[in-house]
Amino acid sequence: MRAGLKFQFILMTITLVVVTVFGSTYFFTRQERDVLIRETMRRGTTIARNLATISTDFLITNDKLALATYVDSVTKNEGVMYSMILDEKGSILAHNRIENIGKAYLEPSGVRPLTNEEVLIQPYTNKKGIPIMDIALPIMLRNGVRIGSVHIGMSQRAIDNLVNQTFRDSLSIAAGLLIIGIIISVLVTNIMLRPVGQLMREAKALGEGNLDSRIEIKGRSELAVLGKTFNEMASHLKDLYIGVLRAMAKALESRDKFSAGHDQRVAEYAGACAGNIRLSKDEIENIQLAAQVQNLGHIAVPDTIMEKTGRLTPAEYEKLKEHPVVGADILSQIKALRGTVPLVLHHHERFDGRGYPQGLKGKQIPLGARILAVADAFDAMISVQRHRGAISRQAALEEIQKGAGTQFDPEVVAAFIETVNIIGEEKKHGG
Repeated sequence: MRAGLKFQFILMTITLVVVTVFGSTYFFTRQERDVLIRETMRRGTTIARNLATISTDFLITNDKLALATYVDSVTKNEGVMYSMILDEKGSILAHNRIENIGKAYLEPSGVRPLTNEEVLIQPYTNKKGIPIMDIALPIMLRNGVRIGSVHIGMSQRAIDNLVNQTFRDSLSIAAGLLIIGIIISVLVTNIMLRPVGQLMREAKALGEGNLDSRIEIKGRSELAVLGKTFNEMASHLKDLYIGVLRAMAKALESRDKFSAGHDQRVAEYAGACAGNIRLSKDEIENIQLAAQVQNLGHIAVPDTIMEKTGRLTPAEYEKLKEHPVVGADILSQIKALRGTVPLVLHHHERFDGRGYPQGLKGKQIPLGARILAVADAFDAMISVQRHRGAISRQAALEEIQKGAGTQFDPEVVAAFIETVNIIGEEKKHGG
């Protein structure tokens, strides 16, 4: 009987660990791949549109040299495998490989010709086994007459390599955790079967994506060790998820040299302010994590907007304002990180209700988001920006004070100013 129960528990532990770790890892890597593919499609479409726009004038003036030069320059963009211009009969007018010019274009296997679509995106694998995303769109005159088409080939190999590496790293952690789970489960006896129910419930929650699942079993028994190991496994998985998100946020931040380190500094200011307000440790950690990934939604904002030095057009500003919603949507897919969702979603709301994306007012805005709004604005003001220089800390605090009651929560402003002054005094005295 005892051997039967022990065997059942071993089998149960192995099954739960495998399903939880491998299932969660597979789900996340699939999500990561989808995000990267969408970003590749967006970049490729933007490149193709630019090529089509510029090629129109070259086709009208029959400037074949300029056309060939620009088509060749397009392939210098990261991930672009080929670029070409076709006339309406399907002949290649310009190609990054000169020997193809003048030939009839033959669609690769699995790729159909462009007909009436504004943009046609088709994935296929070339003869060398490289996965490619073919992006085609028409070249149109202002009167609506189509005079040719553009084809851009975006490589998906970099995406596959990144996703596969992440999956392999996750499998290494999973293998170690699986071995630990098997060893500990062998030591379990039938007198500890009552806590097993708790283990099963929490393991199920973890398998459903709740990475905050933890087991509380006191003592030094084998099952208590198993509980500790389970908690470490959940912690490792959560760290893995958060680490990938932070890496993505860091990569997005690197698109603009002026924002380097901004999110980390905001996290430090916001965490210190939250501590000054006497929030709990969990609340402080949640606010700091939200600060580090608050701009994750910038993945959906075109480089042309992120890198623009002048004033944004109304349309560009509306596009930029979408980033809190996009970031919140990404985070909402991970159950353990859903506490950060309202903070990321509302960190651009204003206390007077004139913010975005939902125009929340006053205490309708989550406290963590109100803290982030102040910390974000303060660090932006004391840092060099693309369109202006930095101002002093004192001047920035004065601007924050002016915004109390309109842009910012007055109570948070008071606590934040006190916090910054305390930090300043500690640095002054070497604290």
